[in-house]
Amino acid sequence: MSRRFARRGEAIVVTLSASERDLLAAWVPEQLRTVYESDDDDEPARNRLFPVAYLDPTEEDAETEWRALVYPELLRARLDALERVVGTVGSAEPGRRGAVVVELGPDDVSALLGVLNDARLALGTVLGVSDDSELGNRDPDDPTGQAEMIYLWLTHLEGELIDTLLEEIPD
Repeated sequence: MSRRFARRGEAIVVTLSASERDLLAAWVPEQLRTVYESDDDDEPARNRLFPVAYLDPTEEDAETEWRALVYPELLRARLDALERVVGTVGSAEPGRRGAVVVELGPDDVSALLGVLNDARLALGTVLGVSDDSELGNRDPDDPTGQAEMIYLWLTHLEGELIDTLLEEIPD
């Protein structure tokens, strides 16, 4: 398999298939928006992405104050990152041989990392992931099997991007 990410100066160039682009620009954002905008305090994925600040149940007032002060900014930052990824990745058109090539500046890379991480955490929570090695054994036609394959793909994609970021910038 060829590398998906490459450095071009300060930029990172990502090569995706059209279906991978669609997952990142449509399916993932739809799933994350549902989690981000949920008002359900019992939603496990939402609680994973926005955990309580005070574990002590006697600190309910402090938790309420923290949520009022910090939560809106956290939510706005996540939604902004999501929109940046949708705009950057979603606007890329397939080129030769159907590959979609997207050049990401530093802010785009940061947004993509945040979205990939949130998508993995939310999907992993829904799937009950505790060990990645247990995944990928279900029938891909089973909806849970499809979700597992997407989780594994997101994990791989995030790892490749991090590996690329850790490389030295070529002269």
